[in-house]
Amino acid sequence: MWIRTLRLENFRNYERLELELEDGLNFLHGPNGSGKTSVLEAVSYLAVARSLKGASDNEVIRWGQQGFGVGADARSEESSISIVLKYVRGGGKRVTVDGTALTRLSDVVGLLRVAWFCPEDTWVTKGGPAERRRLLDMTLCQLDAGYLRTLADYRRTLRQRNEALLAWTPGAESDRIVDVWTERLVEYGSKVIAARLAFLPRFSIAVARVHQHVAGGGELNLEYRGNVVPAADARSLVDDLPGDVTLAAQHDLVEPVRERFRDALERVSEDERRRGFTLVGPHRGDLEVRLDGRVLRQFGSQGQHRTAAIALKLGEAAVLDEEGHGVIVLLDDILSELDAERGEALVECTSEFGQTLMTSTRLLPEGYAGAGKSAVFRVEGGEVVRQ
Repeated sequence: MWIRTLRLENFRNYERLELELEDGLNFLHGPNGSGKTSVLEAVSYLAVARSLKGASDNEVIRWGQQGFGVGADARSEESSISIVLKYVRGGGKRVTVDGTALTRLSDVVGLLRVAWFCPEDTWVTKGGPAERRRLLDMTLCQLDAGYLRTLADYRRTLRQRNEALLAWTPGAESDRIVDVWTERLVEYGSKVIAARLAFLPRFSIAVARVHQHVAGGGELNLEYRGNVVPAADARSLVDDLPGDVTLAAQHDLVEPVRERFRDALERVSEDERRRGFTLVGPHRGDLEVRLDGRVLRQFGSQGQHRTAAIALKLGEAAVLDEEGHGVIVLLDDILSELDAERGEALVECTSEFGQTLMTSTRLLPEGYAGAGKSAVFRVEGGEVVRQ
C-alpha cells in the first residue's frame, strides 16, 4: 500500500493540509522547524497508531486545540483503502478504515507498512539491546498480526510474573502463583523467540545486500543472541528446518524453544525468587551486528554505525516490501549525515520500494539516481508547495 493523498488537521504546526504524493520519491525540503518531519510523523500514526518519533499524543496537537486528525487514501496494484485516525485530549484515539471503526486500535498495524529512519537511529547499533529488539518487534508486528498479539500477551504476563516474584514468600501458595505465570510466560515467550529466529535469515540477507550497496564494501552480519536459546543452538534449530526459512516456519521452532525456555527458567528459579524479577526470556534478547566479523557496537566508527543503521532500516523496508504488499520508507534529514557518494547510493536504493518520503534542509542534488521520478516539495511556515 502507498499513500496517494495525505490529510492533516491540527497536527503539529498544520491547521489543515492535503498533500498529493507520488508512488516513488517524495522529497520535502525547507528550514529546520518548518514542519517537514511532521509529515513523516503523521504517516507513522496511520501505520502504527503512534508517533515513531517518540512523541506523546498530546504533544502533536496543534497549539490551542483539543485534538488532531490524520487520514490517507492509499492504494496498491490490486486494491485501495481509506484510513482515518482521530485523537481527542482525554478521550483517546479512534481509527476508521473505509468508514468502519476498528474495534482494536492495534488492528491498524500492517495495513500501511512503514520503515522510519532519522539520524538518531544510529543508536540502533550503538545503543543497548532494547533498541535492536524494538527494531525486530516493529518489523514483525507489521508483518504478522499474530506476532503483535503474542508480544502483547508476553509483556502482560511478564509484568504479572514479576509482581508474583516480588511478592513471593516461602510456601506452596506463592510457588503455585509463580508457576501459573511461568507456564503462560513459556507459552507466549516461546512463540516470540521462534518468530524472531525464523525471521532473522531473510532479514540478514536483505540488510547485507543494502549495506554492500550503500557502503560499497564490508560484510554486515546479524545474529540473534538470547539467554533462552544460545546463538549456536539457534543456528542449528534454523538450519534443521525443512525447506526455505520463512516466517511461517516459526511454528516448527516453537516446541524446541519451549523446552529450552522451561529448562532456562528452572536453572534460575531460586535466583529469581531472591531477586524478585524474571531473569530469562525474549525481553532480554539481542540482535548482534557484526561488521567483517567484529561486533560493531564495540569497535565501529561513527561512519560505520551510520551506514549500518541505514542498512538495518532499509533491510527492514525490503522485507516489509516482499510479496508485493508495498512499504513506505520515511527518511528524516538523512542526507546531512552522508557524503555525496553514499547519499546517491541511498537514493538509488529507495527506488526499489514503492514509496519514499525524504526530508532535508537542502535541495536534492542534481543527478541523484531516481530524481527524475521524484516529486519535490518546499516546506515552510506550515505550508507545503509542490515545485
